[in-house]
Amino acid sequence: MTRFPHLLAPGRIGAMTVRNRLVMSPMETMYGTPDGLPSARTRAYFAARAKGGVGLITLGATGIDNQHPETPGGLHLATDTAIDAHRALVDAVHEHGAKIAPQIVHAGPDGLGPEIFGVPSLGPSVIPSYLTGRPSAEISKQQLSAVFDLFKAAARRAVEAGYDGLELHAAHGYMLLGSFLAPQRNRRSDDYRGDSARGRVRVVLEALAAIRSEIGTALPITLRISGYERVAGGRPIHETARMAPELVTAGVDAFHVSGGVIDRLVTGMVNGADDGDEINIGAATAVKEVVDVPVIAVGRIHDPVRAERLLADGRADFIAMGRPLLADPDLAHKLQSGQSRRIRTCISCENCIDAMEQRFSVDCAVNPRTGKERELAAPRAARVKRVIVVGGGPAGLEAARVAAERGHRVTLVERGRQLGGALRWACVLHPENQPFLRYLRDEIRLSTAKVILGHTISAKDITTMRPDAVVVATGGHVALPTIPGAQLPHVFTGPRLRELLAGHAQGDDPAWQRLAAQLLAGWRQRLVGPAAVRLAARTWLPIGRRVAIIGGDLVALELAEFLAGCGRLVSVLEAGRDIAPEVGNKRRTEHMDRLDRLGVGVHVRAAVERITPHAVAFTPAGGTPRELPVDAVVVAGTAEPDTSLFDAVVAAMPDTEVHAAGDCTGLGLIRKATEDGARAACSL
Repeated sequence: MTRFPHLLAPGRIGAMTVRNRLVMSPMETMYGTPDGLPSARTRAYFAARAKGGVGLITLGATGIDNQHPETPGGLHLATDTAIDAHRALVDAVHEHGAKIAPQIVHAGPDGLGPEIFGVPSLGPSVIPSYLTGRPSAEISKQQLSAVFDLFKAAARRAVEAGYDGLELHAAHGYMLLGSFLAPQRNRRSDDYRGDSARGRVRVVLEALAAIRSEIGTALPITLRISGYERVAGGRPIHETARMAPELVTAGVDAFHVSGGVIDRLVTGMVNGADDGDEINIGAATAVKEVVDVPVIAVGRIHDPVRAERLLADGRADFIAMGRPLLADPDLAHKLQSGQSRRIRTCISCENCIDAMEQRFSVDCAVNPRTGKERELAAPRAARVKRVIVVGGGPAGLEAARVAAERGHRVTLVERGRQLGGALRWACVLHPENQPFLRYLRDEIRLSTAKVILGHTISAKDITTMRPDAVVVATGGHVALPTIPGAQLPHVFTGPRLRELLAGHAQGDDPAWQRLAAQLLAGWRQRLVGPAAVRLAARTWLPIGRRVAIIGGDLVALELAEFLAGCGRLVSVLEAGRDIAPEVGNKRRTEHMDRLDRLGVGVHVRAAVERITPHAVAFTPAGGTPRELPVDAVVVAGTAEPDTSLFDAVVAAMPDTEVHAAGDCTGLGLIRKATEDGARAACSL
């Protein structure tokens, strides 16, 4: 009997039957063609999730007016010429037994029409776009009637394309319908007035009536709505519950209950780890208690065990997951086959959000195949090769995993006594990383790869092993700034502090550090794991109370959070113009919020002049020289490439296929490491 009888049970939304209760929530990917149509990349991406067993796929925001896209190249059903491309997408999903529904939207005040097409954006009132700040024009009743005609036409096209349902977007206080529903954005005084719940919901009721007049009951309609907007003046849970029965009467077949409202960093929509789990369940429960149609719950329900419990308790009828299906498209099949422990868990790193800003399309840090399903396909190799992978960090582990999956004979050599490399330290500092480390280790253990630990290998050693291919994933090295006083005994480098916490001490270290390392080493061998390090560090940590960290990259910030969580008084001194330049604005802001809560002082453009036995002398940006009292100093340093082994192997074996992966070619965090490793393995 399955451990997930409710999650894997068939369900129904209107006339649509769904093979299980797992819904892929709508997410923007920016994979479409420049003119806003589903591309081959779009089809491969969704087909992988359908093949992986998800019951219902909800296509991300699909515009009804291609003059008002939400994103450049955003998908649309605005013209009849779009139907064939959408039909091809539907066919690709249906081939694997899943159902699919587009989320149809008018971008309203938050569209890019002014920037791309020179047309004014339209909102319930004159309000700024969350994305660009440009104010919208207040939509007239005549213009609104024309928009309803666009909804009708898009719904007809969805039927003709073969979609199984529709989702109508009215959530998060943005785009056209959501903005009308949001008291803080709707300032009208007519029949759609913003100071009345009846006035605010009117536009949604009329949009539903328009769609039903066009397609009748041909497709079930799901309404995406924020059950609780969680902002001052926003819609409370009880108002959403009060309007739900009327929405059912108007034609809603299911509610997709999200929460929050839009902002520039989508913090209220795409919640971070600090927000906790099961974000919108109270609102979903309230809606379910007053209607007889299904309710889909969404919002950091990443754990299938939690999802099963919510369904078993009657809090929802379906569970929507977004980022977990970026991380593992085979999540449903793994549940069905009793392999839930092999699910590759989303680590809430926000890479997928930052990717759209930095690389203009979604990718996933832990799953390099997301959005590259064809490019990084890993079929069985035509010829089995002997492959040596040097380095057991995330790049080496992914390379070894994929190469073994393809049938190659893989030997993985790691100089440390545990697999994980820099990811082990990242798990100590940021616990959400730990499931990914466990996944990689478990997959290597279950694979045919041979693992050699505690062995440093040279180019000469590799040559004698006569491999057909080599992947060098030995990591980078940390370059340290020259600071007077850095040799003092209370000063640690980032790598040195990491070694001490791992139980390593050098002969010239102070006696107390050598004793601490011995204690940690013995403990480490019994309770190996980042969680144990965090637990021990809260009880005893070989570092003073007032700590200055010189450097402000991501690792330095996570170290600051870790030390502050252990009761230390921490300040960060960064010479550059910003902290954590290697991540995007969303993740950087979440770290700043966390540092603020933990009481960590942060300075940028801070010139550190010297370290004394009791202080760090520095000059803050635009200020005068000051001394920061300290008991300990950590010089974080800067990660730099180190291709020395790669270069040596290439020189020694010019006729052998040699690849470099991960930080040895430049810092790129988990995302670059896993993608480099996968690319190397797929090219063998």
